[in-house]
Amino acid sequence: MAIEVFTGTSIPRDLSTADMEYLWAKWRTLNATNDLTLQRLIDDTDRPLRDRSIALIPVGDDFAYIYVGEAMLDFVKRGASDTLLMRGDSVVSKDLAEVYRRVIREMSPVFIRFTGRRSAPGTLWHQVVFPLPVAGDQVMLVSYSELVSHQLEIYEHLFRTAPDAIAVASPISNDAGHVTDGWVMMMNDRARELLRYTGPIGNLRLSSLPQFTGIDLWGRIYAPRSAVTSTLLTAPDFTIEILRFPHVFGLRLTPKLPAIFDDEVTLASQPFDAEPVL
Repeated sequence: MAIEVFTGTSIPRDLSTADMEYLWAKWRTLNATNDLTLQRLIDDTDRPLRDRSIALIPVGDDFAYIYVGEAMLDFVKRGASDTLLMRGDSVVSKDLAEVYRRVIREMSPVFIRFTGRRSAPGTLWHQVVFPLPVAGDQVMLVSYSELVSHQLEIYEHLFRTAPDAIAVASPISNDAGHVTDGWVMMMNDRARELLRYTGPIGNLRLSSLPQFTGIDLWGRIYAPRSAVTSTLLTAPDFTIEILRFPHVFGLRLTPKLPAIFDDEVTLASQPFDAEPVL
């Protein structure tokens, strides 16, 4: 099966969101009091739930869409005459239909997650599916879905633990539009170690760091590349490589080698003319 299914009395806490837990609890309350309707489940609230909801009814072994929320139109990708879930050869659609049939048989909600062919890398669909009795023996299914991205936490971890010392800042400009300083937005562990800074970065300017005192950095950040002879600047303890982005800039800091080490390298690089030992 191309999807992961969780059944039980609640959603796994590490996978749920506030809106999903709200819907799950509301379904249980409305179902217990025989007040369960589509309007009461997803509309009778100040939460924006309808745009991420889909309503379906069973048609033979398949399911027909009767409502697709605005945020789900790209996921469903159906034309005016495409009304059935399993209209194509999608493995996910067939597995969804199997789970939906189980929901109708057991009249109990489920939580599922899966990836789609059009899903961006690092993203998963999280979906809760609820059965709603309607006229006669007919059952309507209502799903609420959220596209969950783990890219941010992955990128944040990779940035924080990177071996290179990197700081990212937002430019501070004067009335003429020239960059005069930078608000520090991010600083990885290696940069903190190199700069010997352990405090918070809120309201921290680069010019407030002692290692940047007297460095002529700001005029070169957004100068035309043709006017910049090098993106490398030097400070007493490290070299600075400017990383240009559209709205922020990065600084890659490389510590300088000790002078004694430089001497050893220089000596080691000289020709060795000693006479052989007899």
